[in-house]
Amino acid sequence: MRMLVFPYGQDCEPVIRHAGMLEDGYEITALVSPAGWGKAGKEVTVGAGSGMLPVHESFEEVTEEFDSLFIPPFQASGEAVENRLVDKMLLLIPHISHILCTARLTEANRKKLKEACFCSSQPCKFVDFCEDKELEAYGLAEPMEKNPPLKFVDVPVVIVAGVWEKTDKFEISLSLRERFLRDGYRVSQVGSRDGCEMMGFHSFPRFMLQKDLDGTVKIPCFNQWIHQMIKREQPDVVLITIPGALQNFNEQFTRGFGLLPHEVFQSVAPDALVMCNIYMSEEENVLDELSISCKYKFDVSVDAFHISNLIVDVHKSEEYNRIITDSIYRETVSKAVARGSTNNAIPVFNGLDAKECDKMYETIIEKLTSKSAQTVL
Repeated sequence: MRMLVFPYGQDCEPVIRHAGMLEDGYEITALVSPAGWGKAGKEVTVGAGSGMLPVHESFEEVTEEFDSLFIPPFQASGEAVENRLVDKMLLLIPHISHILCTARLTEANRKKLKEACFCSSQPCKFVDFCEDKELEAYGLAEPMEKNPPLKFVDVPVVIVAGVWEKTDKFEISLSLRERFLRDGYRVSQVGSRDGCEMMGFHSFPRFMLQKDLDGTVKIPCFNQWIHQMIKREQPDVVLITIPGALQNFNEQFTRGFGLLPHEVFQSVAPDALVMCNIYMSEEENVLDELSISCKYKFDVSVDAFHISNLIVDVHKSEEYNRIITDSIYRETVSKAVARGSTNNAIPVFNGLDAKECDKMYETIIEKLTSKSAQTVL
């Protein structure tokens, strides 16, 4: 499928940068970003060595060939904005054969797109990667025995987690996947986003996000799901990215209190853990505290830190009663990484830099091949 990406924005940049990892049959050929998002008019590298694509402001400007629409995750400032974007998508339906949706749209907009595809004069299939599945669809149907024992995972497990959202977890996991595959390892992977199947691995199972499912059920279910995946795929290493935040930011912004990471760590113990953090001043002191917190809260040790360029404006967040974030220059991050590498016992990296990511990967390989690891490569 030759895919037009709309709306192209910051949330889909990891997929664009790693487009070479898309499964056979998927090709990104055009990018359209709404006016005001600051992306239109730029040129973007699509995959390593795959060339550049211009970012258009409207469908009318597109000269590249496409036959499918790829809707990536995006942040809309309100339902009215999402409605306007979906109305623009409707204009494409008579001219395309597929819509591939990884954005969590409102139910009304999902229904609108599905109905428009069904009624189109030219057949158009709507593929919703965000659609909820029943627990049975994961091969974990009830009845389960009461308090089932957890199964031992005898394959090395690498987990990528984030102290906060949007700290590059997904991109770091893609970069690590590339390096494992490059070195000939068979990788079973669970991503933190919907639609990871387009890149050849599994999306994070939605049953882990169900509010009506108790944690005492989720933990053995996830453990059994990972165990079944390993049995099917026979990997050399398992790579898991945990969605969401590791802990609350403060008393006002709790973000789930780290319950989801707790459930994952209870299900599958990592042999290596990469922790992604926001940028903060006095970084090395913060990282020491995070290392201790992970050890005593989750009984896991951090093996490598990645520092993102995300910062949180605490004063504005308290004023507007919602998290207000911004980004800083990567050069500032590099200085923080150099400072952290000197003063912190745990290696600190800027994983978005290829050379730094190579070092992070080597750190993980060294950990997995050491005698202290639960299972070794």
